[in-house]
Amino acid sequence: MISLLGKGFGIGLHKYHPSKYPNAIFLDVSDAQYNPLDPEEIIAGIHSAKNPGFYGLAKFRNGSLVAETLTSYRWGGFELYIDAENECLYVTTGENIIEIRDLNNLGLLKKLELPVKGIIGAAIDSENRIWFISNSLYGGDNSLYMISDMNDPNSIRKVKQYSMPASIDSLRISPWGQKIIVADYGRHIVECISEEGELLGVLYFPYVSGVKWTIDERVIISSGKFPKHTFLILITGALHNTMRSGWFGYVMDYGVQASNRADAFYINRVLIQWYLGFFELQLPLPKHVPYLIRVGSGRYREEELINELGFTSFTPILVFNECFIISKPVSVELILERLTPYYSIIASKPMLSWEEVCTFNGKYKIEVPGIYRVRTKTNASIEVYAVCKP
Repeated sequence: MISLLGKGFGIGLHKYHPSKYPNAIFLDVSDAQYNPLDPEEIIAGIHSAKNPGFYGLAKFRNGSLVAETLTSYRWGGFELYIDAENECLYVTTGENIIEIRDLNNLGLLKKLELPVKGIIGAAIDSENRIWFISNSLYGGDNSLYMISDMNDPNSIRKVKQYSMPASIDSLRISPWGQKIIVADYGRHIVECISEEGELLGVLYFPYVSGVKWTIDERVIISSGKFPKHTFLILITGALHNTMRSGWFGYVMDYGVQASNRADAFYINRVLIQWYLGFFELQLPLPKHVPYLIRVGSGRYREEELINELGFTSFTPILVFNECFIISKPVSVELILERLTPYYSIIASKPMLSWEEVCTFNGKYKIEVPGIYRVRTKTNASIEVYAVCKP
């Protein structure tokens, strides 16, 4: 179907009985990506209409289904990883299994059963080692792992502990490649690490739940996969292993009930997963309506950073133009802090530094782009929002 947003797939049957729609292919989508060997093809992880409640895979070309496979795994928000060099598709299942499938016909090539539960995302590095994340929502331990020998599932090494890893991707291309990015939903950050596990850089992003490298080494970052939503998608500038590169980016999409996350990027167009399916949009996508970030609500101690319930760190406020911080009650005095721009997104040594901007009550206007956070000045119950102009 064609809409004002571009070319789309799916009509969002998750609220309806699939038997009433015999031609329906899926009820919902968890991931959608271009086939790097043929960008006219789109491969998607689906909630199949033929097998409600379970995960499946489908391949589309020119709006038509060309391949489909059903699985015995319960439906969930899993990610696909395409290894174009070996024409393989890595499929995570929310369990302790990673499937390796044929990129052309989606047929099963190999099934890896691992001693780790809750695997929701995987990626392949420059040495064909498998990296994967385990998520506690699916019974995992919220860690990043690496398998050094694909033929030996026991050759697993735990690389890092996260609060709730939600997305992973790998950049295999040299010389700027050999980097892994992980979205940590619980701490509102994206981490970039080397294939040796060394931390290369940190990006703060509100409710981050999806990360993808682009083919020209930029990164698409998005929110909205889990319960706390801002429906905000950002595409960064090129990222390099040097502190002086700094960072820049632009808001690609946002809304009140908008995209779940950006799934794939190809030259000048992007696939965006919606609850109604997935859409292909041309870039850039200009918008003028402000986006809103819920910064936090609850009772806080003196000097405590504002965060949303269930998160292990403060909520970052992403400002590209100008922003109004709004809080209630207006009688509570708050402190606004700004991240030193020199270290905002990625650096060889993430020496992050915050500086106090001001104290305010009720409302404050930010006119300088950057990353901000809020803390209370006294013990108080408070609710804080940020309304940002793109």
